Order: sequence, then structure tokens, then C-alpha cells
Amino acid sequence: MTSNQAKSSAAFSASSQASLPDSLEPSGAGGREPGMMAFLREAWRSMRTTGAIAPSSIHLGNGLAAPLLAPGSRGPVRVLEVGAGTGTVTRAIASRLGPGDRLEAVEFNPAFVRLLTRALRRDAVLSAVSGQIRIIPESITELPLAERAYDVIVSCLPFTNFTPETVRSLLERFLTALVPGGHLTYFGYLGTQPARNLISSRAEAARHRSVGAVLTEFSAHYGSGGSGGIVWRNLPPARVIHLRAPERCAVPAGTAAALAAAPDRPWLRR
Repeated sequence: MTSNQAKSSAAFSASSQASLPDSLEPSGAGGREPGMMAFLREAWRSMRTTGAIAPSSIHLGNGLAAPLLAPGSRGPVRVLEVGAGTGTVTRAIASRLGPGDRLEAVEFNPAFVRLLTRALRRDAVLSAVSGQIRIIPESITELPLAERAYDVIVSCLPFTNFTPETVRSLLERFLTALVPGGHLTYFGYLGTQPARNLISSRAEAARHRSVGAVLTEFSAHYGSGGSGGIVWRNLPPARVIHLRAPERCAVPAGTAAALAAAPDRPWLRR
């Protein structure tokens, strides 16, 4: 995959994690339509690339955000969400943010960026912590990630649509960007390999198997002792995977939040 192809894949990735309409707009007359219409429009444009057939559910969002414990039981944390889409997982993360926490939400699709920006003002959950959230309208393939910059990374990227080399590179970058012992969660739809075997070319099916091998390898090395389980209340059902960055040294909880005063992140200074 060329850099332009990787950028294109990342740009389309958010539609695989686009939100249910009520996670975007406040309830009330006409509040639900914009999110669903945006999802349908963007999914139609990128269906071949993302493979998304329906918006992700809030249940999947909650599973991905599970490593964020209640604010009173931990120190301040920094969170990175990759492929924020129209906000299902963003909202789940936001509902768990404490006063000193910060969230960076990366989204490349301009239509979804506009929805997320509006949701920061209108959505009850997001607007309550909007000052702690930054939307980054860039491709993750071109966005520099500092080492040990985050306590939690939530990836909503459709890994099985990338090359195995791209997936390996992304996972390595995510783990490097985490503090020792930091959390990485992502998801995969159930039954995708049999489907690819039936409807795809041999080369495409082989690529999909190679990506699966990379994901299995990382899960074996960095798995947290079990995945986050299967989320059946999603279409299609999805499995949440939970990895932990190696404990290279003893680092106090919330170390990434303490790095918020770095010169390249002035908006995070407390």
C-alpha cells in the first residue's frame, strides 16, 4: 500500500465506526436525522473500502472505552481516539472523563469532522467536557505520535481493510505512544474471513488472512489476559480486543497527562 492509499484508507475508516444518530445530536425534533444521513452518505461513498454495513452501536463504544476507570479511582489521563467517525466512541469516552483528563480525537473525513465539531456544542455529554476534547482533522498515517504520550488509545480503524504491513506499523506506533502499562483497544467484526473467502479474489483473501495473523501475533504478545469480549448488540457483532503496552519501567498513573505541558501540545497545558 502506498502512502496515498494508506491515507485514503484511514480517511474512509471512520465510517466503520460511525455513530448511532442519537449519539450525535441532542434529542428533540429533527435532532436525529443529521447523524444518520451523514453516516449513510459516507458509508455509501466508502462501502467498498470500509466494509461497514451499519452504524456501530453504543454498546461497542462502551466496550472500547472500558479501560477508562471512574475518575475518582485514578489520576488524570490522556486518551487518543483514532477514527472518531461521527462520535459513538467519542461520546463513550467523554462520559468517563474526569476534570484533569484530555482526549484527542483523530478523524480525517471532513463530513464527520463537521459533525463532531457541531456535536461538541450541541450534544449534552460532549459539550459538558468540550474544553477537554480536541478534534484533529488529519490522517493517522501522517500524524506524528510522541513516545509515551497517552495512557489509553482507542482505535476504530478497520484493520482488516489495510495491508499487513500497515497494520503492523500502526500497532507498533500505538504501543510506542502509550505509557508503560497503557491500554490499547480496538475491534474486529466476527465472520469476516469466511465472507472474504467466498466473495473476494485469492489475493484479497490472502491479504485478509495475513492481517489476521498480525493481529493474532500482537494479541499473543500484548494481550491483557483476554479480550474485551464479543459485543452481540452490534451489526455485525464485533469482538473488542484489549492490549497493554509493556511495563518498561515503573511510571506513576497519569504520567501521560503530566506530559500535557509539552511545547507541541500547548492546548493541553493545565
